[in-house]
Amino acid sequence: MKQEHTVSMAGRKTVELTGVQQVERFDSSEFLLQTVMGKLKVRGSGLKMKHFDTVNKKAAIEGRISSFLYVDSSAGKSFFKRSK
Repeated sequence: MKQEHTVSMAGRKTVELTGVQQVERFDSSEFLLQTVMGKLKVRGSGLKMKHFDTVNKKAAIEGRISSFLYVDSSAGKSFFKRSK
């Protein structure tokens, strides 16, 4: 059974995620998370980890959230990049 991945945001201040396998790196302006759907960057300001549950693969991040971006780990480019 494949793990579900969800992203739920409340008022651009808190984001709750499921299907998070690991936190690859983070600072107050960006989190890079490995999810069951690929790598996800969460960007903003004053970001901090509210909680991270490795057993249930859940995480929550607080702060001023400005963007989410799924990235192709092999090329470091967005899945949503427009082709020429």
